[in-house]
Amino acid sequence: MPSIVVPFGQFDNAGTIATHAQALLNDQGANLYVAVAMGTQAAGQINLIPYMNVAYRKIQRSLANIGSTVFTEDDVYAIIPAMTAVDPSAVVTYQPPGDLLNPLKLWERQSGSSDDFVEMIDMTERGGLPSQMQGPALGFWEWRVDAIYFIGATQDRQIRLRYQKQLPDLIDSTSPVLIRSCRNALTFFTAALASQSRGSPLARDWDAAGQDALNAILSRDIRSRQRSPVRRRPYSSRQTPAFWY
Repeated sequence: MPSIVVPFGQFDNAGTIATHAQALLNDQGANLYVAVAMGTQAAGQINLIPYMNVAYRKIQRSLANIGSTVFTEDDVYAIIPAMTAVDPSAVVTYQPPGDLLNPLKLWERQSGSSDDFVEMIDMTERGGLPSQMQGPALGFWEWRVDAIYFIGATQDRQIRLRYQKQLPDLIDSTSPVLIRSCRNALTFFTAALASQSRGSPLARDWDAAGQDALNAILSRDIRSRQRSPVRRRPYSSRQTPAFWY
């Protein structure tokens, strides 16, 4: 389907986060801490990329838990081929894209047509797919065992998929950070993890600062969708760095 892409501002990349983390870690010359592809750091150097990915996933999970649209992917299309034989016990299995966490909605139309897409019925929490003879449309879908299941149709059907996705890991300093305005949170969490691995007492301070920055991101996201603000975690509860989320 034709689409128009409007250019937007540049995302931060892992190198920018690394530069800020190196400053917090008192390594502005990047003599000890680097951000390079795994296994390419020099002897004695510490690669920030693994720590950065742990922090990156923590921010993603926090945003996903409040229903952020950052991870919504839409307009993914596939063709579900027609059933060769009508059988109420038969199902069709569709393996979704590898970055899918869970499907949100599906629509369908006759393959090769310009018909409007019609939303399908999600049976995931409704007892599963019905046992019935296949007709010209799919009608229903169910998400289980990391796949999407249909009862099938007697003609080829084109589906449109909307789903919640996982962002790709950071690989090296050029990797884009695909969450806007998360520089502070990602920097502080990365510095906390890196310094904690070396036993630094500053790890707890960097983690607390990262949590404050993350709470600001969550509150902004919630306000933008006119929901209740996120309640900050009391400072007294920050006795152990919340690293392993």
